[in-house]
Order: sequence, then C-alpha cells, then structure tokens
Amino acid sequence: MRTKKLAFYKPYPKVVEFHNNGREFRFRLLMAGNQLGKSHGGSAEMGMHFTGMYPDWWQGRRVEKPGRYWVGGITSLTTRDVIQRKLFGEPGEEGTGWIPKDFIEKLVPSRGVPGAYDYALIKHAKGGATYVGFKSYEQGREKWMADTLDGIWWDEEPPQDIWTEGVARLTATQGFGMMTFTPMKGMSDVVRGFYPTPDSPEKVVTRMGIKDAPHLTAAMRETILLQYPEHERAARLEGIPKMGSGLVYPVPESVVAEAPMEIPHFWRRIIGIDLGGSPKHPMSAVAIAHDAELDVAHVYACYKSHQPQISIHASAIRTWGPLPVAWPRDGWTRDRNDGTRFSDLYREEGIRMLAEHTTHPDGSYSVEPGIAEIYNRMVTGKFRVAYHLTDWWDEFKLYHRDNGRIVKAYDDVMDATRYAMMSLRFASAIRTRAYPVMAGMDYDPLGSSPRSRMQ
Repeated sequence: MRTKKLAFYKPYPKVVEFHNNGREFRFRLLMAGNQLGKSHGGSAEMGMHFTGMYPDWWQGRRVEKPGRYWVGGITSLTTRDVIQRKLFGEPGEEGTGWIPKDFIEKLVPSRGVPGAYDYALIKHAKGGATYVGFKSYEQGREKWMADTLDGIWWDEEPPQDIWTEGVARLTATQGFGMMTFTPMKGMSDVVRGFYPTPDSPEKVVTRMGIKDAPHLTAAMRETILLQYPEHERAARLEGIPKMGSGLVYPVPESVVAEAPMEIPHFWRRIIGIDLGGSPKHPMSAVAIAHDAELDVAHVYACYKSHQPQISIHASAIRTWGPLPVAWPRDGWTRDRNDGTRFSDLYREEGIRMLAEHTTHPDGSYSVEPGIAEIYNRMVTGKFRVAYHLTDWWDEFKLYHRDNGRIVKAYDDVMDATRYAMMSLRFASAIRTRAYPVMAGMDYDPLGSSPRSRMQ
C-alpha cells in the first residue's frame, strides 16, 4: 500500500469539484483555507497526469500520453519539502508518494539545494516518459521562460509576472495550469483573474473553507478559529482573500448569519436594486423583511446577473412578490437607444419602483450614513442574512476600504442592500386577495391607500 498510494486516494467533495473542473477549464484555482488539503489534492492530480493512471471514479482531465510539465512553489526549499515529498515520498523512501516506485525512471538532483531535484522522468502508462521540472518563485521570471509545456502546477500563489510567463509556456500546446493556495496576499492581480468572477471563460475557481473538511468537528473548528487574528480568519479558514483592517463591515460572519426562514406574511418587505450596466458591475438585487416588533432586518433573497436584458432581471425580481423597489440615482439615466429612463424601463416590466430614487429620511443620499446604519444593526443583532445567499456573503467578505475610501469593485449586492435599508420606511407587507396588487397600479408605501409614491 505504501508504494501504491494513488490507488487509495479519496479527496473531499470540494477537491473533487476542483478535479472535475479540469475537464472543461484550462486554468483552475483551488483557493482554500490553511491545512485543508490544497497541496494534497494538487499533487495527487499531477501524479495521475504524470503516470497516466486514474482511479475508476475520476471525471476530470485525462492525459493520454507523456508530456512536459513544471511544478513550483515559493522557494526551492518549499518545492522540495512540500511538492517533491508529496509526489515521491521522504528522502530514501522514493515511491511512497503519489508516484509509484516502479514509475520513477530518473531523479536528477539540483545543484544548489541538498535533497532537491532539478527534474524527474516518470514512466507513462501509455509508453514513454513524462518530464517534470521543479521551479520556485524566488528564481525570478527568467527561470520561467523559454520552454513549451503541457501543464503547470503552482503550489502557493505566484507573483503576477511568473503566472503570466507560465501561461505563455502553455500557449502552443493549449496546455493546462492549476494553482492551489490560501489567498493571504488579498485581492492581488492573480486572484482577481479568478475571483469572484473569472475574467476568462477558460478560468474557474473552487473555494474551500473549513466547513468543507469533514474530518473537523465543530469543536475542532472553533479551536482553530481562535488561533488566528480576526482579520486573517476569512483567508486562513475560508479561502476568502485577506482584506485586513480595511473591511467595511469588520463583523464576524456568525454574528450576522441565520438559517433561511419562512417570512411571516405581516412583516413588511422591500427590494433594493443596483442597476449595474457594465461587465464589472452586474445588476444586483436583495429582498429584506422587517420584523417591526424587534426592529430586525432580515435579508432573505439575493439576485446577481451580468445579463444586459432588463426583462430577465425583472422576471427574477417578480418571483419575490409585488414589493416596492428602492433604486439609486442612476435610475434617472436615460437609455441611449430610446431615451427612456431606466427606472421607467423596469416599471414597464411590472416592477413596483418607488417614484423617486432612494434617500435617507432627511432627503440626503450619501453613502457613509447608510454604511453606519447597517454596521450598527449588525453589531446590535438587528441585521441578519440567510447563510445560503452565496453572492451576498462573497461580497460581504470582500467589501473593503483602501486609504479610507470604499473600493468600488465587487460591491453591487452591498449597494443594493444599502438602498433597501435606506428605504426601509417604505416597506410593505404582501397584500392578500382582498387587496390585490396589479402591475402599474398606484401604491401608497404606508399601505393605507393606493396613491402617490409608486408609479
């Protein structure tokens, strides 16, 4: 068994997802917390590609012939101590890693680092030998140039220039590249290429958090949580890029998250939308229910789409019921094709837009007071969000400041949430059959008579 390790490989479900994505995507990122099996899964997959030996359950990419590959880490020492040991086993016990001993044809020592290899030749099941070169980021960009490869595995996040050079090495062969790392550098250029929305149809990201590691009990997770400073926990435990003290809402997720619930019919509700309109800013919407007795706002639905058609967005929002919709000032902008205001385009689709763009009760519409209200509600237990709303939580964890200013990127759902909260005073209960709400009907935001505020 010690020399047939690959035959007994049983990855966690999230790692299986990462593997399976290789069938469709050329470039993959497994962005995970510390000690959750990133390198374990990455090295196991590369072992399969090098040897051409795959388990019966495998549904990911398959390599049908020997080729040329590079694998690399931060330093020559980490490449030796992590990557090489997982592939080949401990020094003197070669063959006890993912590569079976009878597949190891040649290991060529490195001149500079004791116990490290410069390259290896691995027998392939279909005949011939796979070449595997060992690299490190400390070698610099020049060492990642001038070769044509079939695949690369970066274990830990590479600098942007090394990532770019690696991708260039794969162009001629249309080879694949994969990365496995914990995003401690925050929203770097490399991370932004994959998360939260890949910048190319050839890319995909799989995020793995501590809850995705079945061997860890709730008590073990709590113990691990306390080992890290709060501003590093999202990265080290959940694989969310580190934002440090610049988070807009520096509140633990556990304080805000709640289980999905059935909303009582008498709670008043409102929808907030951010219109979007560009590839980097998708249309986003949230639905909030207000428990007036306890004065708690509950975010219970979320929508986010890069589609340009308003009809698609309107169709999605209508499923939440005939609710008032708060919208930002840019809703006054006119469509360049027919000159109709965007707010009116939504009305034409049967969406119950408030008559005017959202404001605070005093008529102002600045950002910071809205941020302050939501933050104060969070820390006092008066703002809760259903834990299954992935798009909401992804933005919540990325929403941050740079030199005191909110970064206007990946903030569309957060903006929609703020608009809804600013207009919470206009929320309404869903009407019964005795008081039907029809598309285009005048509407009183206080629920007393069908007039004014809605148009």
